Order: sequence, then structure tokens, then C-alpha cells
Amino acid sequence: MADSIPQENKNFVQPINQTNIQPPASPVNPASIPAPSFQSLGQKPSQDPISSTNITQKQEKDISWRAWTKLAYIVIFIATALILGLYLSKNVLAKQVTGTSGEVLYQARYQPVLWKDFGEVFEPIVKIPVYYPSDGFMEKEFLLDSGALVSSLPREESKKMGISLAKLPRSTFGGFGNTTSFAYRAEVKIKLGEQEIKIPLVFTEAAGTKPILGRSGFFEKYSIHFNSKASMIEIRE
Repeated sequence: MADSIPQENKNFVQPINQTNIQPPASPVNPASIPAPSFQSLGQKPSQDPISSTNITQKQEKDISWRAWTKLAYIVIFIATALILGLYLSKNVLAKQVTGTSGEVLYQARYQPVLWKDFGEVFEPIVKIPVYYPSDGFMEKEFLLDSGALVSSLPREESKKMGISLAKLPRSTFGGFGNTTSFAYRAEVKIKLGEQEIKIPLVFTEAAGTKPILGRSGFFEKYSIHFNSKASMIEIRE
């Protein structure tokens, strides 16, 4: 026989509202839960985390850049040293060439001349620019002759320069075998290096004479160096 519910307890029995019953929660799949993310210090939220590979590549680039910079400094240093060395050696060589006699204005080699009775002889012949009013400076070959009193040109050159011999003072010169010849005194402009100078000169009437640079106004003013071993001629201030 079933126990009967006492009458006084009937009011305490409430019917169960089915709407209040919650269905059991479905099990959660752990794979669907996102893993927590961590940000590096100083990294903005929008930045991706810096991988160790990127850091290594950046370090390698920095090392490579520093190596190339050092190499560039070394190359520049060596090039500067070479240029400075060449400059100093050039100055030393120039001082050795000029010595105590001043700047070298002209330098040339001896020219070999073939003589019938003496064979090949090296003569101190120099090519010096001479000024012609109609043509400007033109090179002429002169024989350097310390035994000649004054420089000279054949009289034909006076016509090319537009100089009238009749207006020039005349001098008498003695030659080989007590021969006498006349010459006309003048001044002509020549160029030595970058210098334009005037030298005393005579136009000779003697046939077959060569242009000569002599003592007056030339050997007396400049130092002439004859280097027979090197076959070189130097004209210095």
C-alpha cells in the first residue's frame, strides 16, 4: 500500500515547469579554443612577432655592410697614399732636375748630324719658336754655340719678319781665314717654355750660315747644360 501524502503537505508539492529545465551542455572541443597570443616588448599590436630568422638576416646584412665600408676606407686610404707618393716623388724629381740653377725652360736631345769627313756627330741643336709678325711664333733650329759672340740669323729671315736691313746698324765680323762679313744688329722675340723674351741678334750676309744662339743676351742670361752621356740639352733660368 502506497504511503499517502499527508494532507497538510500537499500544498508544498509544486509541479515541475518543463521550461525551467536546461539541456545538458555539450562537451567543448579543445581544438576549437584559440591559443593565447603573446606580444613582444615594444611591439605594436598590429605587428607580427619577429622571427629569429629575420633577426639573423638583419644581423648578416649589418655585418656585410660594415665589411664593405671598411674595405672602401682601405681602398681610399691606399689610393690617397699612392697619389701623395707620386706627387712627392714628382716634386723631388723636379728639384733634382732643376737643381740650384732654376726652372727648366727647355729640354731636348742632341741631334745626330752626318759629316763627310767626321761621320756622325751629335750637335746641340734646339728648336726655338721665333716670332714673325705675319705668322706668329714659328719654330727654327738653332745651334747652341758658346763661342759665338751674339746670336744670328741669315739675312733672308729679316724679309720674312718685315725688317729692313737698311734701317739697322751694321757691324763687321771676322771669320775663318781672316774673312770679313757684315751683319745687321736687331732684336727678335723668341719663346722659352712659356716665357716670351727678346734677345739681341744679327742678320748675317755670309752665305750658308746657320741660325745660332750665342753668348750676348742668351748664354749670359740662361744656364745651358750639356749632358753628353744622356745626349740631353737643358736651358734653365
